[in-house]
Amino acid sequence: MMKTFVLPFLFLLGVVTVNAQRIYYSEPDRDDLRSLKFEVMGKYGANYLVYKNIRSRHFISVYDADMKLKDKVELDFIPDRAINVDMFSNPEHSIVIYQYQKKNVVYCMGVKIDGSGKKIGEPLELDTTEVSIFSDNKIYSTIISDDKQKLMVFKMKNKQRDDFHIQTLLLSHNLMPIRRGAFGYSLENSRESIADFYLDNEGNFLFSHVSRPAQREYINEAKLVMLPVYDDTIRSFKLTLDKVFLDELRIKVDNSNGRYILTSLYSKSRRGNVDGLFTAIVNKNLTGQDVEKAIEFDDDFRALAKGENSSRYAFNDYFLKHIIVKKDGGVLITGENTYGSSRGSNYNRWDNPWMWGNSFYPGRYYGWSPYNNWGWGGFGGWNSPYGWNTPQQTRYYTDNVLVISLDKDANLQWDNVMAKSQFDDNSDNLLSYQIMNSGAELLFLYNEWSRRSPLLNAQSLGPDGRINKEPPLKSLDKGFEFMIRFGKQVSAREMIVPCIIRNSFSFARIEF
Repeated sequence: MMKTFVLPFLFLLGVVTVNAQRIYYSEPDRDDLRSLKFEVMGKYGANYLVYKNIRSRHFISVYDADMKLKDKVELDFIPDRAINVDMFSNPEHSIVIYQYQKKNVVYCMGVKIDGSGKKIGEPLELDTTEVSIFSDNKIYSTIISDDKQKLMVFKMKNKQRDDFHIQTLLLSHNLMPIRRGAFGYSLENSRESIADFYLDNEGNFLFSHVSRPAQREYINEAKLVMLPVYDDTIRSFKLTLDKVFLDELRIKVDNSNGRYILTSLYSKSRRGNVDGLFTAIVNKNLTGQDVEKAIEFDDDFRALAKGENSSRYAFNDYFLKHIIVKKDGGVLITGENTYGSSRGSNYNRWDNPWMWGNSFYPGRYYGWSPYNNWGWGGFGGWNSPYGWNTPQQTRYYTDNVLVISLDKDANLQWDNVMAKSQFDDNSDNLLSYQIMNSGAELLFLYNEWSRRSPLLNAQSLGPDGRINKEPPLKSLDKGFEFMIRFGKQVSAREMIVPCIIRNSFSFARIEF
């Protein structure tokens, strides 16, 4: 699933350069890597918190600034057979939302975690659901607003195969209930889906409803759907889509200016080559769009982005990844050239199995299906570092990154391409990139292979669209391999990144 980057692109702070950085490593953790799931929770005072799950064990590792382990707090309140655990952080504390089944009842629970990794009070029962013996018991999904002040837990139940009953629970950042909501929603057939669920800062619940002429073809009809915070009557806004077919429609909220931004790569035909970028900007009342524009990529941009493809097919392997709303209401959009091959066979956008199911690739966008009893689709959860491996020889590729800047009216300001070339066999853990937002520029951090070893590199992007290759980062101890796409920025000048060293697991704090 594509991540939406929520730190403001303000251009206010002093320039952060890779020349001044330092890296601190934690002691290697020798637990079973293939069973490990994790989430970087954030920085609280002088502590850095990381949640880890190994089989039925759940705990929080607390590190100091030198990444020395200060404490390892067992989350013994989570049952052994927890169905799902999600971590959310706000400036005051973290929140654990977990669900488990006891007999024929699924419980959704929540608890606050302080800056020392310990629970604040007892877990709260947020909701319960009775299920049948053969029903899928992964029922609840949770989303958080950009300002981290509101959460929503929601579930969907099929009354019939294509009629959903959707229930929502809006919570404050302290897990206090704000409002419960419920509404019905219908999908007409298997070519329709709803996805990209979002919670704005006011507590309005958003999602997209799209339709394709056939499975794995581009979208020909789309609308934005909203459940207002204090209303059980949904509102919707249908996009015009004049002579364009969309790839994967993404939602981003411009909370400062009261607008919803929808964007996607598009083609001029149902299953043609990618021609450009579509953007719609809709006001929060859903009474009409402010903008609906399709920007066709020009020959110069195609030449930069094509890699080994011809210009005609330059963008066919690109997937949108980050959407950053700028202070002035403009938008910065990134996308990455991502594909795979197996036993010498290359897969395109339509038949690539990794694009349409892997947690890494954006192709999880199949959304909520009317053919699942609880409608649960490709949404939610943390990423396991070993989340996708196949018994056959598979090679993963992640190459160039496109960067597009739009003004507040969705007009093109500039576009550029950050050149890189990455591949690895049987695992995608070390591929792709992460963004470090300094306020003055964006640093794109990624691995570059040197003598068969990945070495962390950076390219900087200035507010005028210029890209500069930076020197390799210092303090790169030999043997540490950075899983940079799982990294998380925890302050204006710090990022926590998981690493692998000799089949053990570690975390690094990069200080810029």
